[in-house]
Amino acid sequence: IWKKYASSQRVRFYSVPFQQVVAEILKNVNHAMMGVVLKRMMLKAAEKIALENGIPALVTGEAVAQVSSQTLTNLSVIDEATSQLVLRPLATTDKEDIIATARKIGTEEFARVMPEYCGVISDRPTTAAKLDKVKHEEAKMDMSVLQQAVDDVQITSIDKVLDSIKSIHDIELKSIPDIDDIVVDIRHPDEQEKAPLFLTNNSIIRLPFYELARKFPALDPEKNYLLYCDKGIMSELQAQELIEQGCENVQVYRPG
Repeated sequence: IWKKYASSQRVRFYSVPFQQVVAEILKNVNHAMMGVVLKRMMLKAAEKIALENGIPALVTGEAVAQVSSQTLTNLSVIDEATSQLVLRPLATTDKEDIIATARKIGTEEFARVMPEYCGVISDRPTTAAKLDKVKHEEAKMDMSVLQQAVDDVQITSIDKVLDSIKSIHDIELKSIPDIDDIVVDIRHPDEQEKAPLFLTNNSIIRLPFYELARKFPALDPEKNYLLYCDKGIMSELQAQELIEQGCENVQVYRPG
């Protein structure tokens, strides 16, 4: 796709690891405001990188009112997090038109399987966040975590991005665990409580996705682990990251 549309441009791809930022939000921020705070943290991180690299504006794919965090009120609160100009070229575009364009240019399939930090989005998110209340929630967070995420940014030439990661399609999927497999439920604790995972022949460990990178190395390396989430997308992403870190005892549990 890049070769087709912009191969003449020399572009660097910046990837900021947000797991620990998400963990801070989930642990400390009021449930209704998590989505807005997450977007604000993303803009803050993007601003830091933009200022360091002389980039005059930020661009997002938000469309007005498409989801709860994208009401005009919430977008205004989100924009306050940065002094950078924020461009939203899709702001007034209908969702179906966005999907049609993605299909036309060849990005629809990629977008469909792209994991999101969906665990941050509340069941009843606010559509009219108040700036003072949002800042009150953010004050509960350890903001050094955000700076650490920016410090840990990975920079890759755009034409080398696919070479730098293991294809998500190479992750082994299992619909039926082997008898000795341990299933790791990486869903948010609220999801785990609402729909507990039960297996007759396998042990289950509850380890939310945002704590996986930190706590997985402490698990028995002689065991084999299957990551589980509702849709299977987040578990594939997390398995991919663990494999890239050298863990070879990780697959994904996707019930048939």
